[in-house]
Amino acid sequence: MKTKKVPLIVMLLAGAVACIVTWLEHYSLNEMLVVLLVVLILFLIIGLIIKGIFDKFDISTDKPVDDEGEVVEKQSDEGDEGEEGAEGETDIDEDAGSAYEDTAE
Repeated sequence: MKTKKVPLIVMLLAGAVACIVTWLEHYSLNEMLVVLLVVLILFLIIGLIIKGIFDKFDISTDKPVDDEGEVVEKQSDEGDEGEEGAEGETDIDEDAGSAYEDTAE
């Protein structure tokens, strides 16, 4: 999972909310900038913590390795059976189509 942008999004959303709230409350420019700076730093830290949690639970797509260090491969039982089943389905569809054609006449 790509978590590189999580702290940025959290920080920018919190900064936008802080700007809107301080503007609606008629803060002075100096107070507004101090509040914005504190909010951005605080939510950057919170975003980094969230990113770390997401990275910790990230499921890797690497192949599993057994105790001896060898890659464990998944064995497929479908091989020839899957192909035969597909051929059998086409035969059934052809028979069903001809049956429908006979009834249409």
